[in-house]
Amino acid sequence: MKVNTKFLNNLVSEISTDQMMEHLQEFSRWKKLAGTTEEAQSLNYIRGVLNSYGLKTTLLYHDAFISLPEAAHLDFNGKRFKAITHSMALPTSEAGLTRKIIDLGSASQETFDATDVRDQIVLIDGMATPEMAKRCRHAGAVGQIHISPHEYLHEMCLSPVWGNPDSETVKNLPTSSAVTISDEDGKIIREQLTITPALPATIHAKVDTGWRKTPILIADLEAKNALKDAPYILFSGHHDTWYEGVMDNGSANATMMEVTRCMAKNRNAMKRHLRLCFWSGHSQGRYSGSTWFADQYWHELERDCAVHVNVDSTGGEGNTLLSTAPAATELSELAQDVIKRHSGQEHDGIRMARNSDQSFWGIGIPSLFGILSCQPAETVGVRNALGWWWHTPYDKIERINPALLLRDTQIYANALGYLVSDPYLPLNIAAQVADLLSNLAEIQLPSECSLSLTALHAEVEELHKEMIVFQEKRLDSPEAYLKRDRTLMLVSRQLVPLDYTYGDQHRHDPALPLPKWPSLETLRNLADETGGSDALRLRQGLAIRSSNRLLSNVRNARALITR
Repeated sequence: MKVNTKFLNNLVSEISTDQMMEHLQEFSRWKKLAGTTEEAQSLNYIRGVLNSYGLKTTLLYHDAFISLPEAAHLDFNGKRFKAITHSMALPTSEAGLTRKIIDLGSASQETFDATDVRDQIVLIDGMATPEMAKRCRHAGAVGQIHISPHEYLHEMCLSPVWGNPDSETVKNLPTSSAVTISDEDGKIIREQLTITPALPATIHAKVDTGWRKTPILIADLEAKNALKDAPYILFSGHHDTWYEGVMDNGSANATMMEVTRCMAKNRNAMKRHLRLCFWSGHSQGRYSGSTWFADQYWHELERDCAVHVNVDSTGGEGNTLLSTAPAATELSELAQDVIKRHSGQEHDGIRMARNSDQSFWGIGIPSLFGILSCQPAETVGVRNALGWWWHTPYDKIERINPALLLRDTQIYANALGYLVSDPYLPLNIAAQVADLLSNLAEIQLPSECSLSLTALHAEVEELHKEMIVFQEKRLDSPEAYLKRDRTLMLVSRQLVPLDYTYGDQHRHDPALPLPKWPSLETLRNLADETGGSDALRLRQGLAIRSSNRLLSNVRNARALITR
């Protein structure tokens, strides 16, 4: 990477902890539930600050399917237990939901498959998740009791539907009521169930779910000396919170504001534009804001957005671990550089997960970061990786470590500084293609298959060689650099959807864990089948179509860099 050292040094050195802590004092005044007046007031504060930095700001409002949990408790064996309910869970009647409890322990899929839980309440270890809501829906359970790993009760969103539901995905919304109780209360209930199995419990839960207007704040920082048609870098984070949410996600919003303040003072060195987006509907709408934006502005994003940098929960007390920060393979080199520079830690190249408003993979936009820093594994124990206060009323300004907030923000400033000023857009797509080649090599299809992967292997190998040559080319003018940027972006449009989606570029996969290179999953499934079986024949059709898609995209990528 050829960097403007002076620009980067100025950008990083001017980051002010005091400025960010002042913003956090403001954020601590409001409980920023999606679509509420307090969220709007807080967002107006951000807009005013960014306007004062010289950015062009736009406030959009759109319809979003938002779910706000309200009061909840659990009655069991003559005792009332403290509980919270969850976003997208079904509310109960005033009388509550009374059914027998079936203890599923950790509630693996195998346990669900082996247990009849139809029209019953299930008791589950661990936090409420979309995966558990999906299992309950498929199994016919009508109630969920989740046992927290400690005394703190964490707010969660149960929906596996990414963004707003539509006429096809609405059927995948949760179909059960749900509460979470503490670990101590869970022990009491579980001990009683060992004495008297299948005792009933009554869940009481109020949930306000429906369509409401929610905001998105857009702020544009234009590069003064950029060429016409220069792309932009998207820098985003959610603004809605649980309670005050000073760490999640107030500190990230402060990071966005402070990086932008310092960058605005040095915009003459920028070669690409910077766009900030503050989302609503992350916490109570399952990424509804970023999903709506991706759908509404799909073609503009495809044309002009080079990289998406996401920021979540910076500067948390004790969040000293940086080596597991997520980064796309093609941006891993950049992540390694900036993390080591500001912490001395080695970055492990952790793959992006299906979270953090990553709504732009279908478009083909590579992503960097999300949750940058977290608790070291040896100190987490039964606590959450972002701190025991995460998604609780205790997420207050006292949970912020100013020194760690400065470190995290400097890392973001450094990474964004590279992305907006480096003559070479720092995308190592050759490394991404090498990763595809490695994953493809692990797949060995049964000899009975009519499908062969030989042609696909050969095309990926050629693409890898050609990408290395392309990336090492010396360029002699700003126009040539811009043409290179645009070519890399077009290649990303072919490869990122293979790397991070199952298929359709215009749909959003569920908010559930993704395998590596999901586009290879039907090939992996075919490889697991025994020769001559009906299952092999049934899987072969899907696998052939996936192979065709892969081959087509790889050939398109080759054509882009060789023409």
